[in-house]
Amino acid sequence: MIRLVQVFNTLIQSGGEKGEESMYDVVMHHLTDHAITTGFIGKINIQIESLIGGKLFGIFDMRITRWVLMMWLALFLCVIIFIPVARSIKKSTMGSKSRWINMWESLIGFVHDEIVEPNFDHKYIRKAMPYFSSVFFFILFCNLLGLIPGLSTATGNLAVTAGMASFTFLLMILVGMVKQGPLWIFTGIVPHGIPFVMYFLLWPIEIAGLIIKPFALTVRLFANMTAGHIVIIIFIYLVMMFQNYFVGIGSIAGSLMIYMLELLVAFIQAYIFATLSAMFIGSSMHAH
Repeated sequence: MIRLVQVFNTLIQSGGEKGEESMYDVVMHHLTDHAITTGFIGKINIQIESLIGGKLFGIFDMRITRWVLMMWLALFLCVIIFIPVARSIKKSTMGSKSRWINMWESLIGFVHDEIVEPNFDHKYIRKAMPYFSSVFFFILFCNLLGLIPGLSTATGNLAVTAGMASFTFLLMILVGMVKQGPLWIFTGIVPHGIPFVMYFLLWPIEIAGLIIKPFALTVRLFANMTAGHIVIIIFIYLVMMFQNYFVGIGSIAGSLMIYMLELLVAFIQAYIFATLSAMFIGSSMHAH
């Protein structure tokens, strides 16, 4: 989330002595989630708090937050875009003349050719496509929504990225057990043909590698989607810090360049997350 208007207003009102404190508040507001307290959703949150105190079993916060709302919006975009696109493609057996349909069809083809096909056997591609298409476009929409002033980046939340990485981890385990048997976790992750003694050395290493994979997915997506936004805020803060026209021009130009770069990063990070997930899940189908 980059709230450019809020950033400018906060910095202008804070002045020199409180500039550093205001900058901290702005960055922390960007990095943390908050329950919505206004409007219709705010009323729902009040009802949730009155019923269960806001947390289910005293642990799970059930209130609707900004990032939850952004995930719902990303899901809504997936539904309203791809259901009509799928129907149009199904009807147009010779290809659609609509540029809108062709754009999304080409992106779906990109997921097929660059993410799913290189990591799965031919007979499993059709089964894998729905999941990885959903992952790719959901992350892409979450990333892009965060670049709209006033909205939030759901993938800038460790809980969100960890949740998605957990699905990858569970599918790695389930696919490995289905394709290689229930004892895959003991026999399939260690290379075959090694001396018996080496098994006790390699198995803990392979288990650690299995756990590190979803952790890497979690941190990679979170860090990349957060870092660029913070850099933009810092560029804008330089204007108020130096109060110089030349610094202001350079800062605004720098923030605009980073913003353009973030558009590319939004696509790249969706691609990387989906590709690595496909690699991890696809590799669990075959013994080492």
